[in-house]
Amino acid sequence: MHTKYNKDTYCHAAMSSYSVHGNGRVRPCCMSKVSTNTYMPGTDFSSFKNTQNFQTGENLQEFINDAALVDIRNAMINGEKHEACKECWKLEERGVQSFRQIQNDLYKDDIQQTLEMLNDTGYLDAAAITYLDLTLGNVCNLKCRSCNPWASHSWIEEGPTVPHSEFTETTYKVAVMSSKNPWFMDAFYNGYFDAVLSRVKVINFLGGEPLVVKEHYDWLEHIVENGWAKNIKLQYNSNGTTIPKRVLELWTHFKHVTVSLSLDAVNELAYYVRFPSKWHVVQKNVGKLATHAREHKNLNVQTHMTLSCLNIHDLPNMLAWCKQQYDTWHYVQKGDNWTHYGYINCIPHFNIVEMPYNMHMRHLPQIEKTKLDRMLTEQYLKYKNSDMPDWEHASLENIKGLKNILGQSRDETEWQKFLENTLVSDNYRRVNIVDYIPWMEEYIETSSNR
Repeated sequence: MHTKYNKDTYCHAAMSSYSVHGNGRVRPCCMSKVSTNTYMPGTDFSSFKNTQNFQTGENLQEFINDAALVDIRNAMINGEKHEACKECWKLEERGVQSFRQIQNDLYKDDIQQTLEMLNDTGYLDAAAITYLDLTLGNVCNLKCRSCNPWASHSWIEEGPTVPHSEFTETTYKVAVMSSKNPWFMDAFYNGYFDAVLSRVKVINFLGGEPLVVKEHYDWLEHIVENGWAKNIKLQYNSNGTTIPKRVLELWTHFKHVTVSLSLDAVNELAYYVRFPSKWHVVQKNVGKLATHAREHKNLNVQTHMTLSCLNIHDLPNMLAWCKQQYDTWHYVQKGDNWTHYGYINCIPHFNIVEMPYNMHMRHLPQIEKTKLDRMLTEQYLKYKNSDMPDWEHASLENIKGLKNILGQSRDETEWQKFLENTLVSDNYRRVNIVDYIPWMEEYIETSSNR
């Protein structure tokens, strides 16, 4: 049993969550790029040539104590920065708040109790699991520019035409498997999670797009029927293109719901970057969420923005949109049970595109980076002097952190690869980047003439 931990390396998400990739493999958390060799029962990996290292986690205890996870937990407790968590380490080094830091802050009151269920070898008791982190395959109605077949089945057909060097033949096999035989079919309909649902505090749904997955609605009904819903908070990462009536009705039975809207741009640019989303549809659905929050007082909505060389220039428009939502439909209920609900962040949470690597904003031409550095300074000062709530201060500092990321050395080869891939993808989708991002015209012309 552990009673102490290193605050610089501890991550509550990796200690208290049951996290599964869209292909059914166990992972430390949703931010980690690491997969282990443990699979959910019912997952079909027969299409792979080498399967001798794969094993099935027949129950939660086996799943969460995969040897790789035990190693990661031990490193965290002992103050080591494990390679599996490098996405968070990179953000923290550049002054951007990481998922690790957010989770530790949100669940700081639960840390000690969780540590008491971790023995000296890194073995975790299933009773510690209070957070289910579930990626519901790769079924998605969009194929965002920064995405891939792993996370969106809509990319499977187009993917081979765009020379993503990061994705291999195995990637496409996994993508097809995830879309045709998703892991959760067996888990949801055979009570795989029932043993812990009476203790679970949070269920986090990722995708793909979780709100287009019918089986997830059936599972929520199962949770409601068994009386577990009233103690469970739901979290969603959604593209905002669909908010069915059925899900709004189900949400009323749960303790609380948080919807993190993945929005990378507003208006016409949204169509290009998160293809083929319609901004007027997203706005309509945001209105549905506002109405639900007002009527039921159990819904928070926030925005996550994935930044790349395609949309970093448009950041001021997204910041303005977020501030407008906060000012328009953030509700505060005071009294014995103080709470706030509705739209809760003035500044979106930032994710940085790391794959495809050629889309990383560090590779932008220096003249563009100079303009952006000035823009980020202006936006930081603008919002620093605005009437933002106290809890947004960390997010405000993230704007300064973006300057550090932008200031990293660029690679002209990667920039040219980005331009080439853009032309190929534009041709496939029958769009033209210049129609949506006019400043790109000179770079696209130069690339076309090579």
